Amino acid sequence: MTLVEMLVAISVLAVMILAVSSILVQTQRFISAAQENRRSHAMAFTIARIIRRDLRRISKDGFLCVTSAGGGSMLVFSTAGPTTGINETTKGDGSIVCYGQRSCTNSSDTSKTVNFLWRPEYVCNCTTGAIPKNISDVTIEGERIGVNFSTLQTCGDPNSQVKFTLQDIANKVASTAPSGDLKLPPANATQLKNLWQVLVTNVDNFQVSWTDGTKKGPNLNWVTSANLWTYRDQTNWPRAIRITFAIDDPLMPKELRKGTGYGYEVICTVGQ
Repeated sequence: MTLVEMLVAISVLAVMILAVSSILVQTQRFISAAQENRRSHAMAFTIARIIRRDLRRISKDGFLCVTSAGGGSMLVFSTAGPTTGINETTKGDGSIVCYGQRSCTNSSDTSKTVNFLWRPEYVCNCTTGAIPKNISDVTIEGERIGVNFSTLQTCGDPNSQVKFTLQDIANKVASTAPSGDLKLPPANATQLKNLWQVLVTNVDNFQVSWTDGTKKGPNLNWVTSANLWTYRDQTNWPRAIRITFAIDDPLMPKELRKGTGYGYEVICTVGQ
């Protein structure tokens, strides 16, 4: 074998090694992307399941509100029946649930913030026993809101001693900030306890819309404007609620995140 033949053989071998290495790298990237993609879809499926479960719990004897009182698109509604808090022993005759997108400080880097899907559920329990007259009398402490579900049906009634409306309650819940010591990811027991109000992190582009069943062309007409539905006119409630969001996980490859993350959509009929 001449020196030239040896150099040619080594060159061919080097090219083959580079080709195989490139294939292995691309394959590894593809497998990693597929795993992260699957994780994102699994997370979205879990969120969708919880949202559908909550929307089936809506009581038309209370209220349903699409609002922006807390900043951004938000959904606030009431549920009826015996309810107990997650971390506390508070028990009540119903609850008020809120959905919205919020942000808090990153526990490992205070210069950064973390977006999360905020889902507090406040147990209806008026500890004083006295019916609150003004919205300022309705307190929110931990997982408890100081109003009974039975009181909701007296809101806005001119013959009642209650001087606030269901819209006032919805706005108060929507504008309530998460616990001040909430940090993500949690770094201690207190921060871990606050996770009862956090459904999932790395969420963006959260939007609530509703439809009364009318169509815009061949598709349903979805409306994003604020509205309030109450027990006073149960036949006028929306037929369905749609919630859209994106999961922008920083661990996902950039080519999958596309800047704003994957878009997901959850549609559920109200109270069914």
